[in-house]
Amino acid sequence: MIVNVDYALIGQDLDIIEKAHIEIIDGIIAHIGRGHVVHGNHVSVNHGIAIPSLVNAHIHIFDYAFLEYGIELDLSKLVREPYGLKHKLLAMLTRDDIFYACRRVLEKLLRSGVATTIIFSELAECGEVKKLAQELEIDAVVLGRSRASRVFTSIKDILRVADGLGLDSPLRYSRGELKYMRMECNRFSKLVSTHVAETKSDYEYGDFKIALDYLEPELMVHGVHLSEEDIQLLSEKEISIVICPRSNMWFDVGIPPVRKLLENNVNVLLGTDNAGVIEPNIWRELETTYNILRMQGGIYVDPKEILKMVTTNVTKIKRLGSKVSNVIDEGCKANFTILDSYELGVRRSQNIYATIVKRGSPSAVRCLIRGNKKIEIPA
Repeated sequence: MIVNVDYALIGQDLDIIEKAHIEIIDGIIAHIGRGHVVHGNHVSVNHGIAIPSLVNAHIHIFDYAFLEYGIELDLSKLVREPYGLKHKLLAMLTRDDIFYACRRVLEKLLRSGVATTIIFSELAECGEVKKLAQELEIDAVVLGRSRASRVFTSIKDILRVADGLGLDSPLRYSRGELKYMRMECNRFSKLVSTHVAETKSDYEYGDFKIALDYLEPELMVHGVHLSEEDIQLLSEKEISIVICPRSNMWFDVGIPPVRKLLENNVNVLLGTDNAGVIEPNIWRELETTYNILRMQGGIYVDPKEILKMVTTNVTKIKRLGSKVSNVIDEGCKANFTILDSYELGVRRSQNIYATIVKRGSPSAVRCLIRGNKKIEIPA
């Protein structure tokens, strides 16, 4: 299979090649060359621009079953486990409700050009979520969660079906429980992640330090209130972080220190967080992040670095790097999204990366290439 596009963003650094063809054999990119090839089994996408398929690196999907819940409540009363409104509503969901929420959110991700997502699952249906995602050709990294009172009896069962653990907060667990979770994830080579420093109060209670000392996660989420010293620790320990600026603004907890994270070479990814409150559109997150970076000191920001947050940066998460193919390069699994360069106005752009970040949307997504398949976008 040969895919012809007008532009392709190649390699870990997203280098631009014009008039490119990408040859795929047995699902692997065998060759990338200049010029279009029109013989044999070829797919030509007029005005196509191939980018690594997008990644939504942090999302809660079950609350899509009850949209705009508790808009009058603060974050603690809304999502705090186990007494927040979200958890009361989750406990009332039927199997049909759960299936509806999962399918609708996954379809929205696909229409946005997302082929990889990291899901924090508050319910036990990790296996069902993974199965449904697989049917839609989405790589779902599903992270389960144990109730604080059942850590020692439930973790092994969770890790049999989940890809790891995604904790709401390390503050809800004892030091021994956190160590046990870390040990079991290491034993089964599973990812461990947690929210940290989302609110000022949780940070002041020490959630970041506790997570660092006892859980040793490879991936943290939010980090709104991290100090520069904390950020340097993330860099030194090669811990990735997912930021969710639109969620942080909606819940009025602050704005993540994006510029400081980049200045300290922290691996940053983007997520949309609670699907029942924040529309799971990663393109909105991209533009929001770009605007925040401009506000946080100095007008110029390299938009390529922002685009990496939803494409190639996922491969730098140590426990996921070998499992997630998200780079357009020879020898890599074919996993890329084709955008409509005409819809984006790329021909008149002075900076293609900035145009993609600022003007990208689900309406610009033409199709996805996954292995040997061309996946059409659902209506």
